[in-house]
Amino acid sequence: MAILVRNLLVSFLFLILALFMGMLWFMEHRHPSQDYSELVERLNNDQIATLEFTGNRVAFTDREKHTFVTTVPDVGKFLERVKEKNIRVIVKEDRFTLIYMTAISVFIVALVLIVWWSLRHKDDEDESTFASDKLVGQDPADLKVSFDDIAGIPEAKEELEEIVSFLKSPDSFRKIGATIPRGILLQGPPGTGKTLLAKAVAGEAGVPFYSFSGSDFVEMFVGVGASRVRDLFKEAKKNSPCIVFIDEIDAVGASRSGGASAGGQEERGQTLNALLVEMDGFATDEPIVVLAATNRPDILDSALKRPGRFDRQINILAPDVKGRKKILEVHGQNVRLDPEIDFELIAKATPGFTGAELANLVNEAALMAARLGKDRVVNVDFEKARDRILMGVERKGMVMSDHDRNVLAYHEAGHGILANKLPDSDPLHKITIVPRGMALGQTQQVPVSDHPAFSRQYLISKIIVLMGGRAAEELVFKQQTTGAQGDLLTATQIATDMVCKWGMSPKMGPQAFSIDSGGFIEGAGGRLPMGHDTASFIDQEVANLLTECYAEAIRILKREQCLLKNLAEILLQVETLDGEEFDIIVECSMKKEAAAIEEPGDTCSSCSARDHCAEAEGVVDEITA
Repeated sequence: MAILVRNLLVSFLFLILALFMGMLWFMEHRHPSQDYSELVERLNNDQIATLEFTGNRVAFTDREKHTFVTTVPDVGKFLERVKEKNIRVIVKEDRFTLIYMTAISVFIVALVLIVWWSLRHKDDEDESTFASDKLVGQDPADLKVSFDDIAGIPEAKEELEEIVSFLKSPDSFRKIGATIPRGILLQGPPGTGKTLLAKAVAGEAGVPFYSFSGSDFVEMFVGVGASRVRDLFKEAKKNSPCIVFIDEIDAVGASRSGGASAGGQEERGQTLNALLVEMDGFATDEPIVVLAATNRPDILDSALKRPGRFDRQINILAPDVKGRKKILEVHGQNVRLDPEIDFELIAKATPGFTGAELANLVNEAALMAARLGKDRVVNVDFEKARDRILMGVERKGMVMSDHDRNVLAYHEAGHGILANKLPDSDPLHKITIVPRGMALGQTQQVPVSDHPAFSRQYLISKIIVLMGGRAAEELVFKQQTTGAQGDLLTATQIATDMVCKWGMSPKMGPQAFSIDSGGFIEGAGGRLPMGHDTASFIDQEVANLLTECYAEAIRILKREQCLLKNLAEILLQVETLDGEEFDIIVECSMKKEAAAIEEPGDTCSSCSARDHCAEAEGVVDEITA
């Protein structure tokens, strides 16, 4: 049916094009027209040399060889007058109607022949090209990806190794009576390597690999998606053993709800039904494995995930610190690296990075090194690439007043001091007041190891650190600025999750009031149904938690006013401090405070950025140089 519609559209297009071209030719070659009275006047003045009649239309040529066209109301009477003149008269048959009817007849016959041919060849193999035109098949020899190219997800690789063994030698499984899973669902956040893992399975097994995107099944013509599914599996059965990979399957496999039957919903329902039928139609001895990838498993239809279709669901999450190190080593093989590159340190500084983000980090570092004319990538390039990815491009042209830089320095110094003083806080990695992207400055913390779960005290410390910027502004300048917007949003989200998701409110008790969707896309989920009083009490608990953390940030910074002042002054000079330099300054400040206790006359007001101790002065000189 789709091919018939396509052929009809093409035929109508050719007809319109032919008519348009004919009209252009006619408009270009037709003679100019004049009134009948002009013809009579020229006839009376003996200015006409030739008359050419076609029905009641006449083309007349004057003595100067100019031809004009007009319509004669009564041809007979007009010819009576012409007899008296010495004029050549030509009479032609009117063939326009004949040509017009012939063209229409030819078009109708051609249209009938096209419809007959399309219906006759509806079940032919060649007619399926419209439905399978997006099928991407790769020969095993063209698949260069193997398990050696994948790192950081050892559990997923182990799960898929038996699939490779089955595709290589299915008889060993059949002898014992085992059947391989027909479908495997790879689910995880974007960029974790789901598509790459599917290609690696095909590359290891040495079998054909058929790739299809979920969105490719859905077109504007109803029935095309289902037809593509049938074509896909027909082709797979001809070339088994093979792997069929459907990327972003949630585009076509979303849950059928509400019984809607209009528009795209009906098309998706038909496509999903065809997919379910085809996966059920596998014979037990057909070595075909269906791999699918999604980051929204929560919206998939339950019939698609039942045993017999997608038997296994493999979660592919962001790698841990060991996995990140291995991924960096894999991608670093194609880059000229300095021998002193420490991938373990880089892996620790990139918590939460996925495989795609780590690959981008290596590439950005190489681009930065090439831009500066270096022949090797060094640790500093990775550090700059990380800042570029997390915060954006450095805004070198931004001009800030001295007052704004002062406020920014104290803001970031407040974050840094609280990160250093709170025992459950992550260690400080870098503190900078260089504007990047949308951020004017940033205080970066890097955990010692990946956290499988967070304690209540750790989350409280995180909120206090986030409040440090606003607390420092209010403590020193007695004002509030919009620079704390991102900090407040993050702090509010953590406090809300503590109360609503993790049951960490003593007053609310161990009870959850919100739920995640079950997918891997941020923002999905929401609060559970509850009464108005409960919702108000939750909002009050969140507000109390944030207020207590803010008060604690104020209390700590009041106690550390000398360090706050000195650190802000140093930041105004050097703009960026790493964790080691920050620790030296804190240690020297503690020495200064100890000396002030022994010598009461030495107060904080007399401290300066270069008056801590020799070590701190050396830090400032080194960075400035």
